Amino acid sequence: MASPAKLSLVVVVVLIALATVCVAAVQLSARIPLSPWESSIAMEAVRLNAGLPIYESAHATHLYGPLLTVILAGAFQATGLNLIAARVVMSMFAIALAIFLSAILCHGKSRTWAVVAVLLFLGINLRTNLIVFSTQPDWAASFLAVIGLCVWITRKDSLLFGFVSVALFVCATLCKQTSAAFTLIPPAYVLLWKRPLRLRDLAAGLIPTVSILLTLAAIYWLWPRMFAAIVTIPASIKVYPERLLRVTLYLVVTFPIFLIALWSLFRARRRITETERWILAALIVLVAVSVWTMCKSGSGYNSLLFAYLAMTALCVARFEAVFDWLCSLSRRRGFAAAVAIALATFASFFIQVDHVFTLLSLRHGDDKYDVAVTQAGNLPGTVCSPQDPTIAYRAKNYFGRSLFAELDTHAVNGNWPSVLPDSMKQELAHCKYVVAIKSYVPAPMFDSYLPTAHFEPLPVPELEGSVYTIWKRTGME
Repeated sequence: MASPAKLSLVVVVVLIALATVCVAAVQLSARIPLSPWESSIAMEAVRLNAGLPIYESAHATHLYGPLLTVILAGAFQATGLNLIAARVVMSMFAIALAIFLSAILCHGKSRTWAVVAVLLFLGINLRTNLIVFSTQPDWAASFLAVIGLCVWITRKDSLLFGFVSVALFVCATLCKQTSAAFTLIPPAYVLLWKRPLRLRDLAAGLIPTVSILLTLAAIYWLWPRMFAAIVTIPASIKVYPERLLRVTLYLVVTFPIFLIALWSLFRARRRITETERWILAALIVLVAVSVWTMCKSGSGYNSLLFAYLAMTALCVARFEAVFDWLCSLSRRRGFAAAVAIALATFASFFIQVDHVFTLLSLRHGDDKYDVAVTQAGNLPGTVCSPQDPTIAYRAKNYFGRSLFAELDTHAVNGNWPSVLPDSMKQELAHCKYVVAIKSYVPAPMFDSYLPTAHFEPLPVPELEGSVYTIWKRTGME
């Protein structure tokens, strides 16, 4: 590798490493929820550990797959309700996936390339709402799906390998539903690269997809409430097709190292390797699915994770060839090209740096969380905290509904309802006190309902200046 090229890449990779460490330090030190949904996800795991049903008509369950609840329940068995522990467990899947992909794509290359690859994969965190160090299941689902895909590729005629692969695909889907898209990669590979195209090969490639459909059919038959939560309700969320072109352009243009890798691949005077063929098949499927999910109402940049994984995989697979090309240039041209590639790499991961700083400062609550729990615990009667059900649980061992899960479940025309759902009104009707939160995710239908339901703010000096307020039902002694 040319010296300027090596130096430029090292500088950018070190910056990515430092950013990753800083994000980890900030997010893994937060005892309170990072988002309204984090508390909802955690409480479902607590419910499971307490032997309470998690898919029932009495309350809305989060819209992720049930395997997420099982994973967090296992963590809470050892630590109790501990959001930091939950984030650590989920981040382990991200780190494991980064190492696994780097080991495959850098096989036969130097350890330096493997380390660079790991950091590039983890750097995707800076483009996907910092979900590596959160309780969201995106990376866990990706880990299971990628392992399943690799087992499928290497299965040959082994029935055992085929069964293990299908099981991993199913587990990934039950962690996050959109990871079922990984099962479309085998048939996409057959259609792209198998010549002559045989129906037998295509039918074999569709086995994982059919297995997912059969699994969902079984859930529909055996546990309709779960099916509604993980399939029917998410499918009802509104999609805005007019965003497709804009999101696609954003994805590609703001990740310029992918364009460099793509250029490197098609200018090479050799046949595309088997690994590159599978990456290209994955790109076609995962970019399309990621863009589509990004166009759904309420979606975030984490919806693009699958696409970024495939795009980064191509970059890792081609970067050694790119730097070999740099070595073939004259010193002046090589230096200019190395600087350009370094800037492209920097832009690919840090273009949303302002968004990253904003996310790092966001919390669903403030440093008076423990005070709010203590004050709620000292109140007589039933206390609920729909915006953060962990407060009522810690204070009163009360398993209440999650406002944001209820809003997701009772969407109208694919968007949150403008009025509070009846299920939430029933919850409030049985509460004497309500702990409310002024969150960065507004819920005006909740704020406006409290006064109409005969609740009034209770002066609590200890919570002065806090985002937490306690509301008391009027007429109480």
